[in-house]
Amino acid sequence: METSNVSTSTPQLTSTVIGTVARMVSREPRSISPETRFLDDLNFDSTMVLELLMNLETDLDTEFDPETLEPSDFDTVGTLVAYLTRQFEA
Repeated sequence: METSNVSTSTPQLTSTVIGTVARMVSREPRSISPETRFLDDLNFDSTMVLELLMNLETDLDTEFDPETLEPSDFDTVGTLVAYLTRQFEA
């Protein structure tokens, strides 16, 4: 994964992911939490997951290696943040 100097602390990543998701689903960021489920709560489908990844790559000025992603990384906002945290620490 290639990264820039964007802040990658867990709280900052959580805020970025929530903000990106909120824009995508036209909701207030405060209505989304780390426990929010992508499929059940936000009705994401595979196309929306890809769109989310592309948006996060732009927002975080980075590239993700699709080989490192697992379906479980998209269970909740929190599981995606955990994935991002692992990637930035690697």
